[in-house]
Amino acid sequence: MKIKLLAFDFDGTILEEGMVIPESTRERLDMVKDLGIKISTASGRKLEDQFRILDLNLLGDKSGYPHFLIVDESRIYLLDGKGYTPLESWNDKVSNEWRELYPLAEEILLEEIEGLKIKGEEVSIHIIGETALIRNMVAMRFSSIEKAKEYEKYLSEKLKSINSPFWCNRNFSLVQILPPSAGKGNTVLALSRYLNISPNEVLVIGDSGNDVDMLDGRYGFRSATVSNADPEIKDVVKKNGGYVARNPISRGIIEIIDELILKNL
Repeated sequence: MKIKLLAFDFDGTILEEGMVIPESTRERLDMVKDLGIKISTASGRKLEDQFRILDLNLLGDKSGYPHFLIVDESRIYLLDGKGYTPLESWNDKVSNEWRELYPLAEEILLEEIEGLKIKGEEVSIHIIGETALIRNMVAMRFSSIEKAKEYEKYLSEKLKSINSPFWCNRNFSLVQILPPSAGKGNTVLALSRYLNISPNEVLVIGDSGNDVDMLDGRYGFRSATVSNADPEIKDVVKKNGGYVARNPISRGIIEIIDELILKNL
């Protein structure tokens, strides 16, 4: 089955130091675009951050891709003649769901942070209030990635045990609480349905904890990761029959494109 949609994470996956996508990697992406394959980001970054990264790397309006942006792990923007415009049917669905559930999410976040501080943990609020309503998540920051990994496992089980409507993931040292429809996997699936593309025609690439739900096969995507990815991410991709590159970051992206797209022409 040929790939019709390529979706990739930014940080740790394609961005080199200084938020740069090297020219050699952009050339491979140009080739993907010229084959008629749609390209999307799949990022937890804000819309403004993604615009800044695209401008820095001569992408977006300048190059005609990415055709889509996935923002805050939950919202979709489409590139058209006016720039990037929201896919309102999906974005409104997630936003309305989140606004209804938000008070409970904030309550859980504050209670968890209070309990952690009583135990002497170094933890702080990262996303709450109006920012949380815009970004469809609340989040707390830990002193280290290892602390965040440990807590994310605990919180995931707790949310299940209390039949909470929420789920959680980890983004580096952040632990995020999200509504049911949010997450990269859900959002890539929504985009593929909008494009009438089968999940097994979608290739997703990521490297960290908040990429698991698009890499682990639950939605039927083909998955890949770069050599610098977290060990548990490599395991997730391998279990899903995906591809683990021998090279890191942007060179890994080139390798993945060569092996999974260009070799199959």
